[in-house]
Amino acid sequence: MESSEQLELVPARLQVVQLDRVKYACRSCEEHVAIADKPPQPIEKGLPGPGLCAHTVLSKFGDHQPLYRQEDIHSRLGYTIRRSTLCGWQAALADLAQPLVDRMQHLVLQSKVIHTDDTSIKMLEPGRGTTRTCKFWPYLGDWLHPYAVYDFTLSRERNGPANFLAGFEGYLQADAYAGYDGIFAGAAVWEVACWIHARRYWHQALDNDPLRANHALGFIARLSQVEKQLGRASPEKNLQGERDFVAVAAGRQEHAVPILAEFKSLLDSERDNKKLLPKSPIRAAFTYTLNQWEALCRYTREGYLSYDNNIAERLVKFPAIGRKNYLFVGSPRGGRGAAAMYSLVSSAKANGVEPFAWLKDVFTRLPYHRDGQAFAQSAAGAAVTAAELDDLLPDRWLQSHPDCVWTIDAIRREERQRQNRVPRRRRS
Repeated sequence: MESSEQLELVPARLQVVQLDRVKYACRSCEEHVAIADKPPQPIEKGLPGPGLCAHTVLSKFGDHQPLYRQEDIHSRLGYTIRRSTLCGWQAALADLAQPLVDRMQHLVLQSKVIHTDDTSIKMLEPGRGTTRTCKFWPYLGDWLHPYAVYDFTLSRERNGPANFLAGFEGYLQADAYAGYDGIFAGAAVWEVACWIHARRYWHQALDNDPLRANHALGFIARLSQVEKQLGRASPEKNLQGERDFVAVAAGRQEHAVPILAEFKSLLDSERDNKKLLPKSPIRAAFTYTLNQWEALCRYTREGYLSYDNNIAERLVKFPAIGRKNYLFVGSPRGGRGAAAMYSLVSSAKANGVEPFAWLKDVFTRLPYHRDGQAFAQSAAGAAVTAAELDDLLPDRWLQSHPDCVWTIDAIRREERQRQNRVPRRRRS
């Protein structure tokens, strides 16, 4: 007998879970009826269980499925759940999860370095039938506080990041947006710029001035190669679970700093060159790099700082892809709710946690603390640590659920590392 295997799809299904509670009464008088309390639900007096709540959130904010498509999917499973109902569920779940998001924000602000960026989203103007441009701002903490928290603002005004980062002390890695200047004006926050942003200006100047642009791109490529070599040579983690930041910083001082000094000499020698027309791409590249020079070189100070801000740019991909599907948010509350959900999904993925399993447990356990007493804040605004809340943080939750590793993420990471080890010429 010869056998073979075939991979087949068994459609998902929705099932009704019946909760039975026993009633007790006095046999003599048949009064004083008592009934057990119903277990707290993710949505009070609502229909969905924790698994359906997790699926609804992950489908929109992880898989970028707008609610009308979820409506179609549920109808194929035999249930009609209207998009208006799904929208109400997500609003209620955002309120339920907000204490956990607030806790992650509190911890992110304790980081030594925060990565941030922003991306736009349309919001319906109530009663006008028009839209306005709003912003999502992701903030990613350091290796000790590895959470991605999104903020939603009605504009790109500087008070958005200023309010979110109030009280933060450390390094902030971001683009050259002028709204951050007020944050950098004090002595508490140090600006770290992104070499990939600078590289784009020089790449755009290739057609305008290929000689100077290629010369500058060569310096940036050498800096990038130093980072790759340091990443390969230094131990991935030490006994405390942290990268060997001292070795990385020493390697940058030895190899990157001389390249930066050489690059700066080139920039200074061409600074007043009259052949660089004021509005030309090559002049823009010189101006951006010189204006950002101190912030561009600051990454060499510490081993835990990054040469680029790509990690924050990857975070803005989530709402950027999502807006191509659901187009807009319906209100300021909807925008804040979306920011909370993006915070949950992105933090799970950033920590290598399988997001559905984690979200299901979050929506199972958080209803037991809906009164908010465990998550109260002090008068000073610092979140009071609650064991139940900290146990739900994705990195700590994974320690108690090691079988819930996000496997596909580990596979992709291994593939990227393997490709980086192959010389470019052989790869092509």
